[in-house]
Amino acid sequence: MRPLVVVLLLACCAAVPARAQRPAAPPIDSTAVVALRLTDGSEFVGRVVAADDTSLTLLTLAAARVVLPRRSVASWRVRRGLTTARGFRPADPNATRLFFGPTARTLEQGTGYFADYYLFFPVVGYGVHERVMISGGVSLIPGASNQLVYVAAKAGLVRSPTFALALGGFWATVPGESGASLGNGYGVATLGTEDHAVTFMGGYPFTAHDIASEPMFMVGGETRIGYRTKLLAEFWKFPETSEVPVIFGVRWFGDRIAVDFGFVYPLGSDTNGFPFVPWVDFAVNW
Repeated sequence: MRPLVVVLLLACCAAVPARAQRPAAPPIDSTAVVALRLTDGSEFVGRVVAADDTSLTLLTLAAARVVLPRRSVASWRVRRGLTTARGFRPADPNATRLFFGPTARTLEQGTGYFADYYLFFPVVGYGVHERVMISGGVSLIPGASNQLVYVAAKAGLVRSPTFALALGGFWATVPGESGASLGNGYGVATLGTEDHAVTFMGGYPFTAHDIASEPMFMVGGETRIGYRTKLLAEFWKFPETSEVPVIFGVRWFGDRIAVDFGFVYPLGSDTNGFPFVPWVDFAVNW
């Protein structure tokens, strides 16, 4: 498993310099919103509506026309989002998952992310194709003699602005520990936009020697409540147990980073004391 994780890390690192080879300025596109970073460190956001050999004209989100010398553009990138009557709304960069459960969306080819759950469970994901992504990592639990190794993959079957369908799998193991492995093969569907959607997932957990006699299910939802905030919720039903773990909370996101904070609550349990377990994770995309 460790060589595979190393390959994932190398592949994701290799994706970063590839973007540095873009031309010094973006092509004319009156629909794409781009962020231009200049050599003096300032940044302009808008649409490139005209260009010649020495300059380009940018229509900013405030509807101002700015003419910039080409030589002043140090780098540029397309900003994902939606232009509405109220202006531009940035997209959630971490739309391939909720808190822990996957959505049916996949990464764009050549893009990726670094995520971390509770600081001790880092994950690197990479889009190897516009409909295929892989991810993996190794736990960093202090004092543990063996760490947990985990890998995952997801392939999109249907992809549209309001509906996505995918198949995926997950495998985790502790090398050197007999019987310390667990996986899950699943199908997942997401109905709705990246702002408001419901996700349904179903699959069968398995170990190296056995497959669960009952399926597991997850129902999740996401709804945008602000310019850069979402509410998220997940309901899990595992085989052979009546308890239903629920994760609920909020996501704040920027252009490339997303931070989740919530609580885990086991419905149907007889937990005494404070019943909520805090949940925290973050992801940085490129």
